[in-house]
This record gives sequence, structure tokens and C-alpha cells, in this order.
Amino acid sequence: MKNINIYAAVALVLLMLFCGCASVSKEDIKEYEPSAAIIDQVPKTMAVLPFENNSVTESEKYAPLSKGLSAMLITDLKNSNTTLQIIEREKIQAILKEIALSQSGSVDQSTAVKAGKLLGAQSIVFGSFMVLGNSVRIDARIIIVETGEVVMAESITGDNSGLINIAVDLAGKIAKSMKVTFNPVPVKSNGNLDAAIYFSQGLDALDKGDKEEAKRLFLNCIKLDPAYKEQVDNVKGLNK
Repeated sequence: MKNINIYAAVALVLLMLFCGCASVSKEDIKEYEPSAAIIDQVPKTMAVLPFENNSVTESEKYAPLSKGLSAMLITDLKNSNTTLQIIEREKIQAILKEIALSQSGSVDQSTAVKAGKLLGAQSIVFGSFMVLGNSVRIDARIIIVETGEVVMAESITGDNSGLINIAVDLAGKIAKSMKVTFNPVPVKSNGNLDAAIYFSQGLDALDKGDKEEAKRLFLNCIKLDPAYKEQVDNVKGLNK
């Protein structure tokens, strides 16, 4: 598109000179340059990969959060009126299986780029988390798939009982790094880490084809913390 605008500007100059115009102003040429507003409207396709579990104590207990955190971010970004085009979690899971990557395993930059290319994503979010005592730390990065450029490297720490709110804060940082608007839906959470674990276990059960078990786990999740209902409602394939 930019090349077309340059050609148009050159054509304008030649035409005006041919017609005997005395001068060509910068404003005449600038008219053919795309505005910042138009550039910002270009679709920005993003995929959020599962996060690596770096928890040292009770690692197995927190392992399901690998999927849960990425699912929360996907929902928060999709429901915040952002111009980012977020790839569905189910499509991401299918690609991860295709490249033989463990769904709760390590994702380095080269793997993230490979997954991004297969998904048709322009940018990829990936990272790790660690639950330690009553706190949780999430480290996240955004890379541009075409160039491998890192455009965000953020760490966020908080009380693990407020994981759903921490995810909203991280989604806001992602949107800011991508220079897009972010208007999150207010979350009133009871602050229950077990609810986050139930939600994450439900995703795992669904991915394994056990819809009844997934429904049971999601129901337990919402009973503990109704704030997760929106997250559950965003899960695809549950009622098929």
C-alpha cells in the first residue's frame, strides 16, 4: 500500500510539471501518504500460547494453569473492544499438536515463531508463570512472527487468589504494547485460586474429549467464583 502511495505522489508531481504548474507543495504529496489512523486500522492478528509452568512446589497441582492463563488472556483481549484479532484457543491447540509440542511444555522463541507462522498470526504471546506460596508471577513476551522482534517483555506479580484480575492487568499491558485500545469488562472476583485451577482442568478435559467432566469442572469453578462464568461462556465446543 505504501509503494502505491509513493507511485501516486510521483505521478502527481509529473502531471503538475507537465501541465505547467509553478510548484508542488509538500501538502500536495503528503495527501497521498496514509494517515496514522488508517495504519492503526490494519488488522493485527495475535495468538496467545499456553504458558510454561515454572512452579517449584506443587508443580503438578498448578500445571493446568498453563492452558488456563492463556485462555483468560484470550477472553480478556477479545472482550475489551480492542482492534486485535485474537486467534481461537482451539485452533492454537490443534497447531501445537501438529508440531508435537506438549500443551504444557516449554515454548521458546523459535517454537513460538513456528507456531505463529502455522497459525497465520502476526504476533505471538508466550511466557511462563510461577506460583510460590500466596503469590504468582507471570512473565510474558510478545514477538513479531515475521521478524522475530520482541515488542514486549513484561513481568507481573500479585496474590495468586486474584489470578483472574492479574490476567486482566496483563491483557492491558499486551494491548498497550501493541498500541491498541483496551476497555476491559469489570471483573468482581471472590479471589479463589481453586476456581482458576478448576477452570484450567476443565479446559484440559475438554481438549481430551471428555465434555461431561469438563462441564463438571467448570460448574465447580463458577460455584467457587462466579467471575469465571464469562471465561467459561467463551469456551468453544462445550455444548456441541
